[in-house]
Order: sequence, then structure tokens, then C-alpha cells
Amino acid sequence: MPYKFTATTDYINSEQKIKTLISFAIKEEKKGNDDNRVLFLKLGVVLLVTRFQVYVERVLDEFSYELKNTNKLNSQLPLHLRLYSIKLHSERKAIQSELKDPTTFNPTKLQSVKSMVSLLSEFCDDAIAIHPELKIDTKFPLGKQGLNELKGLFKQIEGKDIFETAKFDINKLNEILNRRHNIIHEDANDQLTEIKVKEYKVFIAVVVKYIDRYLAKILK
Repeated sequence: MPYKFTATTDYINSEQKIKTLISFAIKEEKKGNDDNRVLFLKLGVVLLVTRFQVYVERVLDEFSYELKNTNKLNSQLPLHLRLYSIKLHSERKAIQSELKDPTTFNPTKLQSVKSMVSLLSEFCDDAIAIHPELKIDTKFPLGKQGLNELKGLFKQIEGKDIFETAKFDINKLNEILNRRHNIIHEDANDQLTEIKVKEYKVFIAVVVKYIDRYLAKILK
């Protein structure tokens, strides 16, 4: 099945690594090496979650690049996305910060403010093409990679929880994330099994394919 984004194809291909770890766990169980079996299962969960989080950031990067090269007009973008981009620009280089110290007022300062106002004005103009400086957040907040942060990254686009109408329960992701957290911080296995890791792998793949379809639809 073809996917819109290279990041999606790469993720699906990387599933083989999870399958390999599960097969190693099965072999160790047959040998009676339960410690090694559990180790491979833990590695499977950690790798699965890490690959998914990397996927989310990569696919958003790719989406942002593709979007700015579609030759679409601003009017064809989701309104929320346009306003969110203005929000990001305004926060990262605020006009009020430029004007905070009156002793710095000079022609160069005026030109700087003009450039900022001009850029924001272009984002608001329905009739011009998407600006190359259109911004979206493509990274999880530092130290925060949970379900709320995941929803927030995609909420930038249309202002909604894109998983709300999905045919799967995205809250299942919390279980997987908690598993990874407990493995890393407490070395806990909580009766982890090959079946459970396979279940997690299948679920994450469903989420990845859903994200691919959603972002592809926005690009049309």
C-alpha cells in the first residue's frame, strides 16, 4: 500500500525490527532464558515508542515542506493553520519586544518593524501563495511526548482533535507510553508478553497510517 509521506513508508519498514525482537524473545523462551526473553520484549516496547515519536516529528517536517511547495493560495489553507503560524511568528519575534526600549528607536528599528508587519500581512492576504516562512511546530515540547502533546501537534492544523472521530481509541496510546516509561525508569515488565508487544505494534501502525491519510488530505 503506497503512503503519501516517506516518513510513513520508513516507519512501516522499520516494523521489521520489532518483529525481530519478538522472535528473539520467543527463541529465548524456548531455551528457558526468561531474563533474556523479557529483555527483548522491553527493548521492543522502547524501540516502538521511540520510532513512533520520531515518526511524528519527521512526518510533520515533511508535511510542512510539501505544503509550502503546493503552490496553494493562503485562502486554500485551513484558517486555523494560518492564524497559528501568525501566533508562532508573533511569539518568537514580538513587535512589542522590538519597541520595548525607546532609546533604540532609529531607522534600522523602523525597517525591522516594517518587515515584521509585512510578513504578518502576507499571511493574512487570501490572494497570495503560501509564504515560505509559514510555521508549524514539528517537534514535541522538550521533555513532553505524551498523548496531549501528540494531539496538540495536529490540532495546529484545523484546531481540532484529529483522533476524535478515528475508528480506534487513541487513549490506548497511554498504556503503551506508560509501559515505556515504567521500563525506562523502573525496569518494570508488568507481565509483558510477546502477544502484548505485537498488539502494541499493530496499534501504532494503525495510528501512523491514519496520520498519513489525514495529512495527505490537507495537501490536496
